Amino acid sequence: MPKQPLADQPDVQPGTRAAGIAIALATIISTVFVALDESGGGQGQLAILQSIAQLAALKATVHGVAIASICAYAFGYSALTRRLSLRRPAVLAGLAAYLLGCVALVGATIVDGFVIPHLAADAIVGSPTRLQVGYELVHAAGIALTDAAKIGWLLQAAGALAWAGVLMGEGGFARVIGIVGAVANLAVAAAVLSAGVNMTMTAILTILLAQLVWNVAAALWLVRTPRAQSAASFSSARMIGSVGA
Repeated sequence: MPKQPLADQPDVQPGTRAAGIAIALATIISTVFVALDESGGGQGQLAILQSIAQLAALKATVHGVAIASICAYAFGYSALTRRLSLRRPAVLAGLAAYLLGCVALVGATIVDGFVIPHLAADAIVGSPTRLQVGYELVHAAGIALTDAAKIGWLLQAAGALAWAGVLMGEGGFARVIGIVGAVANLAVAAAVLSAGVNMTMTAILTILLAQLVWNVAAALWLVRTPRAQSAASFSSARMIGSVGA
């Protein structure tokens, strides 16, 4: 009996429609809430920290949604790897990299949405010394969250590139999705690697747009019924019909 390809084996062809919908919804919702986010500003340490503290509720909401979206992406792309088959080393390695990237991004999101506003709120009601220390802590936390976000984006891009390589080897619609994934995630990596300590708005927008394109493409592939699965269902229906006859 000829060996069945990994992609055609029943145990690696679970339904992925829910995963695709999860990725699509997370992309739409997170994009809307990112657009609602604001940054503090002002002249002098006190004014800057006060503006950050005043945004605490908004920051918590926006970044709470961001964390939920990251969890949805982790679920959705885990389903994608099952469909590609975790028996493939590139797929499994890509999943490990992507999930580590999710952890790094959750850390950056917690710092940006919760830690920094709380540091600012605490500093503005204290002594001048505490104000100075709080301002320096906020500055340091900003650098740390940027580094964590960069690491997260790079790890996610590395994982997605591994999957894109597998998809390009599948042919048909999967190959198109793989090409889109490769281009989009190479753009993410290039934007991150070319950015300095403080990322420019151009770099951030490039990353967000490239990730949006990849997420939509992956969601489209996941909501499509695998051909192998459809063929298996058709064969099962014919078998049942023959028995009934």
